[in-house]
Amino acid sequence: MDRILIKIIYWIVKIFEISLHKNTSFQPEKVRSVSKKFKKRVLYENHDSVQNFKMIKKLYRKHQYFINMLVVLVLLVTTRMLDSLAWTPPSPERIRTIFFDHLFQFFAFLPFIFLFRYTYSWVIKRKLPFLLWSSIIFYTVTGPVIFLFLSTWIETTFWSGYVVPFSLDLVKKYSPGASFVFLFLTATYFLTHLILQTSKQRESAHKAETRAKDVQLKMLRYQINPHFLFNVLNSIYTLIDENTEKAKKLVVDMSEYYRYTLNKQQQTISIEKEVESILKYLEIQKTRFEEDFHYVISVDEASKSVSIPSFLIHLLIENAIKYGTKTMKQRLIVELSVKLINKTLFIRVANTGKLMPATPSAENSGNGTSNGIENLKNRLGLYYNDNFSFSLKEEDGWVIADIKIENIGAK
Repeated sequence: MDRILIKIIYWIVKIFEISLHKNTSFQPEKVRSVSKKFKKRVLYENHDSVQNFKMIKKLYRKHQYFINMLVVLVLLVTTRMLDSLAWTPPSPERIRTIFFDHLFQFFAFLPFIFLFRYTYSWVIKRKLPFLLWSSIIFYTVTGPVIFLFLSTWIETTFWSGYVVPFSLDLVKKYSPGASFVFLFLTATYFLTHLILQTSKQRESAHKAETRAKDVQLKMLRYQINPHFLFNVLNSIYTLIDENTEKAKKLVVDMSEYYRYTLNKQQQTISIEKEVESILKYLEIQKTRFEEDFHYVISVDEASKSVSIPSFLIHLLIENAIKYGTKTMKQRLIVELSVKLINKTLFIRVANTGKLMPATPSAENSGNGTSNGIENLKNRLGLYYNDNFSFSLKEEDGWVIADIKIENIGAK
């Protein structure tokens, strides 16, 4: 809209310049100069207005709860004031009395906005529905009494005229109207909360989709890891003369593994399918390391149909083998355990060896344990919000990675 106005003003100045140009005593250079200066001034003013609008928008986003409830309170008090003006008998002091009476009411309602903002937020964060409903009922029932007491006190302090004293009759008369205001403010808070939560979920879904695409590209590089591929090809080359059947099996396992990893583009996958891919990967590693490598997989039936982000467990298995072989001089053992208990999923990947500290070079290259684990936690956060926990520790010669996801059935 601002740009259209600027264009209109600019062309008015142009037309004015052309019409004056017909006059022989007219100096077009001066008009052009004035026109340019005027255009710059309008643009600068428009830029300032845009900056002011951005600042107001930023302020609103930061204090949405307070501002929304404040606007609703102003509208409600204004409505009550207009209603009072409609039915109050005419008198010389009528407008002045009603205006200040409702102004004092506004200031008496104001503290409750802060109480609602912080009380409801505190209860919602701690997920206490009973306490939340108790707070709403408490404010609706006892709030009008406190409001009327505050309103009477403010009027007594700042108003020189007659003030109706605080009494039980005053509470009975004005409590329904005050309760109505409290319910409106409460509804405004929860409506704002719902809008913000919906916006956050939409933003999280967008981030998850973007992250999933990024993960797919990274996984393609990871899946066709040249070192892993060359090591497998070298193992096949060695086995061709020594053990033909074993070499054939390794070729089949490798082809099935790459067929699975390169064709799957889903953001989520069932644990059963994820474990099938892991089995192919482990069989290839078993053929490579032979007696120096052993693995154990335990997956209960209830968890097999549960969907998780693709390659979630695979990353932990890959890390267990990669860093386990570096820290374990003897036989490397990798164990995978997946359980589903009361809608809570427990995933554990353990390997013999030591927990390697993150090094700057590994972090910068994007291939270190720290970097991979951070990516894994970010993906868990995008899919499950705060309903997950992750831990990585060393215990009795074992490196143990644990993932716990609550309410997995609701995902």
